[in-house]
Amino acid sequence: MAWRKGKSIRPPENGFLRGCWLMVNRYLGHNVPIQAAALAFYLMFMIFPLTIFFSALLGQLHLDVTALTHAASDLLPGEVVDLLEMYLSYVSENPSLKMLLFGLFFSIYFPMRATKTLMQAVRTAYRLGPPKAPIRHTLKSLVYTVMLIVTIILTLVLVSVGEEALDYAIAHFGLPVYLASLWQRLRFPVMALVMYFALYFLYALPQDTRLRARDLYPGVLAALLGWMVTSYLFSWYVENFASYSLFYGSIGAVIVLLVWLNFTAAILIMGAELNGVLGALRKDRTLRRQEQAEKAAPASPPSGKASER
Repeated sequence: MAWRKGKSIRPPENGFLRGCWLMVNRYLGHNVPIQAAALAFYLMFMIFPLTIFFSALLGQLHLDVTALTHAASDLLPGEVVDLLEMYLSYVSENPSLKMLLFGLFFSIYFPMRATKTLMQAVRTAYRLGPPKAPIRHTLKSLVYTVMLIVTIILTLVLVSVGEEALDYAIAHFGLPVYLASLWQRLRFPVMALVMYFALYFLYALPQDTRLRARDLYPGVLAALLGWMVTSYLFSWYVENFASYSLFYGSIGAVIVLLVWLNFTAAILIMGAELNGVLGALRKDRTLRRQEQAEKAAPASPPSGKASER
């Protein structure tokens, strides 16, 4: 029950309206905008250490820059190939073990912080207190951090390996045509499946007890669908209406990424809130049925001695 100006506001009796009321109440009461902003911050700062790490790793590998750029020239525009050649030449000529270790450390630190923020938001959505087993909860955070990094890598691979890359693999590496065709047809369904399981475990791991699948999948499906629709609409808006570079200059792309991450974080949290609301509605229905059953039950007959008197 929410309070405003000292008066209680009763939720609607209708199930759907009651659910909507609870979602809005939870969005405001659980400070979802603040949690989403914190999560977007950590997700944003996952990118830069990973970039530093891979750059330093490329420098340590002593790559054949000429061979790489020659192979990339069949896939990428000339301007991009020139930029890639300049970048690879720089990291190859200036290898740094310190930068490699720095990038590796923060590539683990920021995903861990993002995971802890996500799991805390899920516990808040389910109205759970502090973890009953802190050590086990920390181990769960480590497991999901690894899952988060693997999910991001798989998603990037599934999105980036398109028709041109497959044609190049067929021509130069003998990739069977049927495998390339199968990849083209299945890569987006596979990406959706990977993200589904990532969200499923996100909502399951923070729990102190094991939940049934029906208590998890509504929020998972809603978050997945909401993220896909929001990403598409936001991409369409940025391409057709927004002019971030006009206002922000060279950091316009960073601003766009940060806004999109904020939307993504809010959707992930609200998926857990939806599961919490559905659980509360189920409890309300159970209590009402019990109350109705108690009212409908006949009064217990008096005892034998009382009836004799």
